Amino acid sequence: MIQGVRLHHVGWAVADIDAATQMFQELGYVLDSTLSETVDENFGVRLRFLCRPADQVLVELVQSVRADSSVSALLARAGAGPYHLGYCVDDLAAAAQALRARRFRPTTPRLCASGLQMHEIQFFHRRDAGLIELIEWPKTNPNT
Repeated sequence: MIQGVRLHHVGWAVADIDAATQMFQELGYVLDSTLSETVDENFGVRLRFLCRPADQVLVELVQSVRADSSVSALLARAGAGPYHLGYCVDDLAAAAQALRARRFRPTTPRLCASGLQMHEIQFFHRRDAGLIELIEWPKTNPNT
């Protein structure tokens, strides 16, 4: 078990971020007030976070803004849907080491994420487990 790991969001690839937002709103989701919509040039995607008042896990809508984006091939192959889990960790280096020890391989270097208040992130993949995003976001109080 990796210490200090907290589920933050489900990354959801979408072809049309406005249509996806409307669909999630029909399910009771609202725009998250703490994370602004942004375009992340590192991955060539537009990001929008949604939440449901009763839940603590966000949905991150991810729409391609260029042909070589991180989700373009996925959308062409499989269509819209969930494709990664984002976890907050207190120490990104330690959590990354723990994932490597469990045969996950890094798919990106450490990056500052414009959609996550410039917290550092890194993606990891394991064929039998899928894609995981680590977000260095230390827990500062019991409610975060």
